[in-house]
Amino acid sequence: MRVEVWRDEHGVEWELVQLGLDEIGGGCIIREGSNALDRADGDVREGVEVIARFGDVEDARAFLEEEGFGPVQVR
Repeated sequence: MRVEVWRDEHGVEWELVQLGLDEIGGGCIIREGSNALDRADGDVREGVEVIARFGDVEDARAFLEEEGFGPVQVR
């Protein structure tokens, strides 16, 4: 599994999680990461939500860019 962290201008982080890293693939999901507002009110990581599912990682990256997110790091 590979996780890419993406952040928007407001400090909201979404994670692009590649579920399969073999030749067959396995798709990926975009899940809610950390949110500065959640940290402020004490709800950090309360019920991480899946935002979207994709069969292709490049489609997922394009979606994130369209939503105003930019890559931050890979884990």
